[in-house]
Amino acid sequence: MKKKIVLILLLTSYLFAGSYDNGIEAYKQGKYKKAMDSFHIASNNDDNRAMLVIGIMYANGDGVSKDQVKSVEWFTKAAKAGNEHAWTKLGNIYAVKEDYKNAYKWFLKAAEKGDVKAAYNLGYFYTGGLGVQMDLKQSLHWYEKASIAGNLDAQLNLGFMYIGGHGTTKNYKKAAYWIKKAKDMGSAKADSMWEQFKLIDHIEKK
Repeated sequence: MKKKIVLILLLTSYLFAGSYDNGIEAYKQGKYKKAMDSFHIASNNDDNRAMLVIGIMYANGDGVSKDQVKSVEWFTKAAKAGNEHAWTKLGNIYAVKEDYKNAYKWFLKAAEKGDVKAAYNLGYFYTGGLGVQMDLKQSLHWYEKASIAGNLDAQLNLGFMYIGGHGTTKNYKKAAYWIKKAKDMGSAKADSMWEQFKLIDHIEKK
């Protein structure tokens, strides 16, 4: 009897897991109703990936009427179920709506899991006091995390903070380091800053 129960549970788990994959295949083929049905089955089994895609389908109007309210509802379900992509989606949605407190909440969760753009956004929020009290030290912290991961905008802003001594002491050597990183990626703004502040004089010699 116990073996039968275990077998049934395993088969049920397999079928539910397959529902997400079936949904993706149907979605790729433009069979949106079939995809939506599969994603609903998977979401009923707490598959947060399916919840995310349902949100995307409502946002895009894929096989359903566009519905931003339902889209946010599904993104929120996915986010609360631990989907990291949904955290970023919600952060962006709330930022566009200028609901910075909610945007900050979701960006923070994403950034703590290593999302580079979310880390940059937190730096920006702390710089302007958006949804959180202005804190240039925190801004510097998040810009640095994003800069290390290669975010060009964060590198520019971090360099500027070192030039002006915002949230830290002035440090042209560090400014030169980060502005050069952005410059090497082809940033015209970095080129301008490089010349304006004569950062070549502060580049660390090898």
